[in-house]
Amino acid sequence: MNLDFQSPPARGLRRYVRLVAAMLDPAAECSAVRWDHPVNACLALSGRLRWFPARDVALTWDGRHGWAMVLTTHTGMSLTVLRYLGHDLLPTPRQVASFSGRLFRDEFAGQTEPPRVTDADLMTRLAGYAVAGSGRQRRDGRPVHLHGVITARPGRV
Repeated sequence: MNLDFQSPPARGLRRYVRLVAAMLDPAAECSAVRWDHPVNACLALSGRLRWFPARDVALTWDGRHGWAMVLTTHTGMSLTVLRYLGHDLLPTPRQVASFSGRLFRDEFAGQTEPPRVTDADLMTRLAGYAVAGSGRQRRDGRPVHLHGVITARPGRV
């Protein structure tokens, strides 16, 4: 799956990732979206898991497996998946935040194997997030920005 940067699904993905980032505790330190195949997103998290106190963690999303909690290697060049959220490629931001929060509370949320998911309506569902809404901010009140891309005009989400 490739997305044109200005297409409704791409705008929806940017907004969806911002909405997820706004719900997270611990907060997302930075985020990035990649538009070419495979389309994916990564939210670097500010916290550390008790099981791996020396390793950075992130939430990643792609159009094949949905969301996953990953560890970064010491070099930062590769990711190791710890758990996948599950069978919906586009769960609500609250469900993603719950998944992340449960892992930070040492609960075994999600699943270890990549889900076998197909979603014929994924592009339509992503485009649904492009519709402007009420805008979200992080729990600490700071706005959420995608690293390296202009995500909205001032005053818009």
